[in-house]
Order: sequence, then C-alpha cells, then structure tokens
Amino acid sequence: MSKKVVLIVITLGLIVTYLGLLANARWGDSTAPEILLEHPFEQVGPTTRLVLRIKDEETGLRDVSVRIVHNLETFVLQEQTFPSEGTFSPAGGKEREFTMDLVPYENSTLPRRQGQAQLIVTARDYSWRNWFEGNAQRLEKEFSPQFTPPRLELLQPSATIVQGGTGLVRYRVVPEVAMHGVKIGKAFFPGFPAPDQVGMFALVAFPYNAPTTTPVQLVADDGYGNSALMDVDFAVKPQFWRTRPITISNSFINKTVPAILAQTPELENFGDPLKNFLQVNDKLRKMNNQTIADLSKKSRHELLWKGPFRQLPGSQVEASFADHRQYTYNGQIVDAQDHLGFDLAVTKHYPVEAANHGIVLFAGYLGIYGNTVILDHGYGLLSLYAHLSAINVKEKDPIAIGQIIGHSGTTGLAAGDHLHFSMILHGEQINPTEWWDPFWVKTRIKDKLGLPSLIKATDEESKPLPPTIGPTPPPTP
Repeated sequence: MSKKVVLIVITLGLIVTYLGLLANARWGDSTAPEILLEHPFEQVGPTTRLVLRIKDEETGLRDVSVRIVHNLETFVLQEQTFPSEGTFSPAGGKEREFTMDLVPYENSTLPRRQGQAQLIVTARDYSWRNWFEGNAQRLEKEFSPQFTPPRLELLQPSATIVQGGTGLVRYRVVPEVAMHGVKIGKAFFPGFPAPDQVGMFALVAFPYNAPTTTPVQLVADDGYGNSALMDVDFAVKPQFWRTRPITISNSFINKTVPAILAQTPELENFGDPLKNFLQVNDKLRKMNNQTIADLSKKSRHELLWKGPFRQLPGSQVEASFADHRQYTYNGQIVDAQDHLGFDLAVTKHYPVEAANHGIVLFAGYLGIYGNTVILDHGYGLLSLYAHLSAINVKEKDPIAIGQIIGHSGTTGLAAGDHLHFSMILHGEQINPTEWWDPFWVKTRIKDKLGLPSLIKATDEESKPLPPTIGPTPPPTP
C-alpha cells in the first residue's frame, strides 16, 4: 500500500472519528436548558422585579424568549439569539448562561391593567436533537397584576403635638397592606392593629429638632409599588430648649474616658485627652444612639405598660430633655451636643425603680451611658436607665412598675452619681414629661385607643409618690 493511500485512510479515519465525537456531543445532548425564576412572580405591581437565570452546560444556549401575555395581547420583554462556535464545532453555542433582571412594568409599552396575566419564557440549545432544532424548555407562570393603591382613612381628628412630644394617629387601610404608618421628616412610625379592633394606630414622635413645618404624613405601600399618602393635620407646638455651658477638665476626662475606651475596642486611643473626649462625646454618642434605635425594632407588638410612667421617686432634676450643651475646655468651646433625657439624682447608689411595666430588652454596658438597662414597653416604646453602678436584671426578664432594676452611679460619661432616664419611640428620643402626666396619658393615649374599657381596675394609674429632696450632684455631660 502506497504512502498516499495510507495518508488518505488516516485522514478519513480522523474525519470519521471527529464526526463521531461531534455527533456524540451534539446528538448526545438530550438535556433541555434550565430556566430558574429567582424571585416570586405571583403578585406583580409597578416595582416588582423579574429575575431570570437560564443556563445550558452542554451545547450552550441558542435563543431565549421572554414574553408577557395580558388579555390575549403579547408583549415581548426579551428575544435574543446567541452565536455558535460553528456548525461543526462540538462546543455548540458560545453562551452557557443568560440572566435577566428588570422591572417589567417600568416599560411604558406594557399596560398596567388588572386581571390575570401570564409570563412565558422559552429557551433552546445547540443540540442536534429534534431535527437539528435543539432541546427546548418552556416556563409558563400565571400572575396577578396589582395596580390599585390602598385607600387611607383617618378615624380620629388630629390633636396638638409638641416638638419632642408624642401623639397618636388612628386610621384605616383598605385593603390591609404590609407597610403602613406615619412619616415625619426622616422618621417613620409603623402602624399596628388597634387594641379595640377598630382599624390601625400609630404612636408617633415629633422629632425635637425638626422644624414645626415638617409634614406629618400617613403612608401605606402594598409591597408591589402601589402606595398612598395622606396629610395628618397635627397642630405642632414649638418648644424652646435651653443652652447650658459644661466645663470639662483633664481630671474629668481622665476619670471617665479611659474606662469607656477600655470597653469600646472599636474606638481609637489617640493618646490625647481632648481628642479622646471629643471622639467619645460625638462619634460614640452617635453609635450608642444608633444601637438604641436598632433595639427599638425588636420591641414587642403588644401593650406592656399600664397607666402613667413614674419619675424616679424622690429625685431632683439636674438636667432636662434636649438641653443644648456647649462644652468648654481651657476657656474654649470645643463641642456641642444635645442631652436627650433627664438627669435625676437622689443619693449615691440610689435604688433605681422601673418607670412602668415592661420586659428587659438590654442590660449591659453602652458607651457614654455606662451600665444601662433598657425596658421594652411594647409597640416601639422604650425606657432607658443609664450610668448605673449595678444592674439587678437580665435580658428578657419581665419587670413590674417600681421594681428595682439597678442602682444609680457614675459609669459612662458622668461626673456625679445620678440616673440618666430617657424614653424612646421607634428610635426617636422623646420628652418623658408627657408620659409622667396621668392626665396626658389618659386623654392622649388610653382614651384614644379605647383602653379604659379594656383594662382591669387594678391596672389604673397608681398615685404618685411624694417628692423628696436629695443632694445636688455636679452637671454631667
């Protein structure tokens, strides 16, 4: 046999072998492309995302089609054909995966109509099966378009609310939706089913530093992009907060700041007393207040308090809510902060009583607040007890009004022994004086919630304890 014949035989053999491999790869692929719907697509509104992932690991994707059929009309969202490696390439297509992430009803050509609709997705690969048409996969998904916004109704007339104060809004949402509540500036106060089973209610706080012209708006969103908004015509009463100078010295800084830094590893020790103080007084204060706001999200959706809150018995007020403090060091103003609570003093290591019934949400060390207890009173309402020398409770403990939860002290950023008492509503610091007032609690909260008929006589407001006079500690930052 001549060399030429041998070469021809070898060449033909290689061709046959290659065609066999090609046929095995292209005909051997019997698996259709996989179509994955990454997010639910059942209730669909103006902002609902459609996230698809289509893949074919063998011969690759040939084409993809994504359509919506609505009232017998077809709307094409995507049609794409993918290139191949060549007719005689065993690799098939160049693309093995296709992803799509879009909001269908952002497209103005897709009408926003009610009624049933259908999502249809098809995909083919570069297999030679089915007379060279490839393996095909089809996904059909029925969905319900949602384009009707919820309806809002106010159930009670708006009252007066003060800067830094609390109010209550009664309303109805038709139909009930996942997100509703009251927005005041950047603050949001979620709504809950009312205790008397008539509509919804939201406890709201007008931020102490927000302009009185800040809109108060009732809002609702069904989660699909259909939203409603209604103005709540609160009469906002302005408050005027006092400014107080606070003189700090190296001795005060050395007494308070090193202990705080030792328990706050995320802060840097600059080796400079003033820099360390400023870091604690500003950066750590913001961090601590954010922690408190985050804790308020864990508040139980139930009413835990009963009657008015109680000021620490026998205490003198040494600092008030929203005092604007100007800190001077060596005769120069070096910082300014707002004091969002009351400093209450009696004697050293005085027993600290719970201001109302609740559950311990936090018991531990909290930066500028030192040893701290935070009680949850339900529906986003918290009370905070800071600078404690000792803590007598632990997280999740049920607490009764008047129960001893700790003792006053000087932990954290405190110059003298006292209790720092704050109240918080959904992360906003509020003025406790309203909640200490039995008449205000009854007329502005309980009556509006229909609570008098829902509570036992033993749950009514307790009589306030007679005031006593205690020593006056120095002002504290």
